[in-house]
Amino acid sequence: MKTPFQGTLSSLSIKTLMAAMMLAGTSAYAETATGTQTGTPIGAPMVSAVGAQLSDKPDSSRYVDDAMASELKARVQQIQAVAAEPKTREQVAAQKETSAKLQRSRQQSYGVYHEFSFYNAFARLFEDRDYDGFHRSFSVTFDADVYSNYPDESVPVYAELYLSRNGGDWVRYFTTETFYIRGANELDDYEVVTTLAQGYGTDHYDVLIDLYEVGYSDIVATISADDTNDLYALPLESANYDREEVVIDVEGGGSLGAGALALLALGACLRRRERK
Repeated sequence: MKTPFQGTLSSLSIKTLMAAMMLAGTSAYAETATGTQTGTPIGAPMVSAVGAQLSDKPDSSRYVDDAMASELKARVQQIQAVAAEPKTREQVAAQKETSAKLQRSRQQSYGVYHEFSFYNAFARLFEDRDYDGFHRSFSVTFDADVYSNYPDESVPVYAELYLSRNGGDWVRYFTTETFYIRGANELDDYEVVTTLAQGYGTDHYDVLIDLYEVGYSDIVATISADDTNDLYALPLESANYDREEVVIDVEGGGSLGAGALALLALGACLRRRERK
């Protein structure tokens, strides 16, 4: 969203102009450092994310309306950005093999039978501050089911969520807390709302979800962009790429962006030197 500043050019202080020039210089440096805006991301990956089990079915449209965008934004904006621990799916699986208490192959010897599946999963996009079509914030909602020899059994599970940039490696960005699912309940969807704070270049990303039963190392169900287009090619970028443009309206019509403002600031400095 463009943030206007009303007033005459003469009312702007030299300090304000110089600050704008520094801002423009910083922006140019950031883009130079990466080659292009879609190049190697600046900074380690960091995300703000929160997960919750839902009590009703959300709309699965990829682009949400303003009311839903405000609701989703309110859920995630209080969450402090943390390092995303960007391990690949293979690295996560290897780590779980060495740390899990039990293998599912031993579960059946106890007379317990669980079979898991995903009914559906979808992503929704919101918060694109520079209006370039790439969003800093998104949500992923999924409905996991379990089939057991005890029909009313509530089974504890958790999920690992991954992003793949333009067909690259699956890299984890969030791990849910433990939650419970029972049978094919239609009102136990789980939703993860995420803002990419830094380290995610402007591009299209696919989503993959691995479901785990608590206490076991095996993946019990998987759903990804290979299974549904609702997780395919999300246009995303982290907040350090999704910058609002500050525009200064000059009396008499027209507007000035940061680059033009920097040139004006430079000209003002040169004129002051000439007068001296």
